[in-house]
Amino acid sequence: MSEDKIKEVLTRLGLRAKDISLYVTAFTHQSYANEHRVESNERLEYLGDAILDFLVAEYLYKKFPDFPEGKLTRIRAKYVCAKANSSYARQIGLDECLLLGRGEEEQGGKSKPSLLGDLFEAFVGAVYLDSGLEAARGLLAEIVFPKIGAPDSDFFYDYKSRLQEYIQAESRKGVEYMLMKETGPAHDKTFTVGVYLDGLRLGTGVGKSKKEAEQKAAQDALNKLVTK
Repeated sequence: MSEDKIKEVLTRLGLRAKDISLYVTAFTHQSYANEHRVESNERLEYLGDAILDFLVAEYLYKKFPDFPEGKLTRIRAKYVCAKANSSYARQIGLDECLLLGRGEEEQGGKSKPSLLGDLFEAFVGAVYLDSGLEAARGLLAEIVFPKIGAPDSDFFYDYKSRLQEYIQAESRKGVEYMLMKETGPAHDKTFTVGVYLDGLRLGTGVGKSKKEAEQKAAQDALNKLVTK
């Protein structure tokens, strides 16, 4: 990976590197560092994790002045987690620049949510060290904050938990998910799942995994129940 490629990413984000070596380190996974005897991004990841937690907490504190601590913590957990962070990394093209060792590269490391989530945290850490807290806050204002409460943030919203909370607010009963249909070849199956309460189907979902189909079934049920 050339420094020019990193500069392209930074330019797209409205950033200019004062110390390009910080960003090279941010993109260096431990597997690559071991093979080339250079510093990995683990220390930057540690720093970026703390900054990400702080800035999102600060944003939520101001955005939702009436929410108690517990609710703010639950919201932050949705938007600061491996799945969410990996999505941010892909959104701004960080995955294209990730440096991996040969073994990790062959195992599809650039598509692993855990690695991409760590990469995003390391990148936030590099932005902070290179340009300061305001630059890091500006980055999150472009990438993370707009997702909070927005419809397009549904990819890491836990509809199953929300549906269970909704149902149990009305009764003590729980819902049940049942596989309705399974189609396609073994390597590319599609699942259809229904979510039921007392034998009544509340919603239906289709996905490439049972978990995805269950989430979509719960979302379908919530859409019907909440709009009643």
